[in-house]
Amino acid sequence: MNKHGGYQGENKEMLDFSVNINPLGIPAGIREKLIAGIDELVKYPEISGVSAIEKIANDLAVLPENIILGNGAIELIYLFARSMGPGKALIVQPTFNEYERALKLYGWEVVHHVVTEQDGFIINPEALAAVIKNEKPQAVFLCNPNNPTGRVHSNGFIREMLEHSAPEINWFLDESFMDFSEESGSLLLVKEAKPSVFILKSLTKFYALPGLRIGYGVGVAPMIKKMEHFKEPWTINALGLIAATGVYDEKDYAAKTKTYIKGEAQRVFEALSQIKTLKVYKSDTDFHLCRLLTGTAAELQMALEKEGMSLRTCEDFIGLDKSYFRIAIKKEADNTKLLTFLKNWRN
Repeated sequence: MNKHGGYQGENKEMLDFSVNINPLGIPAGIREKLIAGIDELVKYPEISGVSAIEKIANDLAVLPENIILGNGAIELIYLFARSMGPGKALIVQPTFNEYERALKLYGWEVVHHVVTEQDGFIINPEALAAVIKNEKPQAVFLCNPNNPTGRVHSNGFIREMLEHSAPEINWFLDESFMDFSEESGSLLLVKEAKPSVFILKSLTKFYALPGLRIGYGVGVAPMIKKMEHFKEPWTINALGLIAATGVYDEKDYAAKTKTYIKGEAQRVFEALSQIKTLKVYKSDTDFHLCRLLTGTAAELQMALEKEGMSLRTCEDFIGLDKSYFRIAIKKEADNTKLLTFLKNWRN
């Protein structure tokens, strides 16, 4: 089992900076819908979630046949690997480690293109194009904005990569954190009927609903139909479907979140930049990747937990080592508590 964020200890009051969930909490409108829909639990939900699919398709201005629901985004990673392979897949690293686990589980050969700290964790398009040309993969996995580096690549960049790659390559674009960024994402590529693009979306991070396990994917109809052929029935529960039909109606909540994350992430970045014992990397989303200049992230984690806080050590990401850690943006007071600790630790 791969390592993930999320404190698992006995302290029920732990301030957990390892999970990248919207600090504003569940939108009030979604909360009301979930409470009102509790009686739906006595019924079987729709087998494929057709009502939620139709609502999301309408919200995105695509056709229902372009949408597939998942029990969180994670189900769709494994479903893509199961339905589209096996073959050779190229993963742009460092990144979410479930891609590799899912691909290898279903017989794929996996190769990596590692983007380094020296590059600012920004993809060099010529270098990636050269690797794709040399390796000739059937699929390319790219997390955008990337977890754990936080860097986002524009729609123009993605379009350029597709235009300079073989048309038969399937591009798996994980946009689970895109809503936190200033970029719009690659949905237009699907609307243009690009046959080689699958976009993964999570509804649980931006809308603070990780316990419901709901996400969706967008792609051209033949790709979605192929994935549905391999999908088990009833993977989405009734409350998850209720939430999915309402999230994109929460426009005020979305605007408030973007404003808060943009300002608070910048404040945290500037404060981290002043701490001499670590280096922080520019992020375009709701978390920051950092590197200790002395010591290990595990040592920092142990010290932090004694103070009721937790972070995500990053030694299990390809291309990173024991000195790297990731912290999420929380409420202002919580962020200040962490910043104060980091400023004073070993100083």
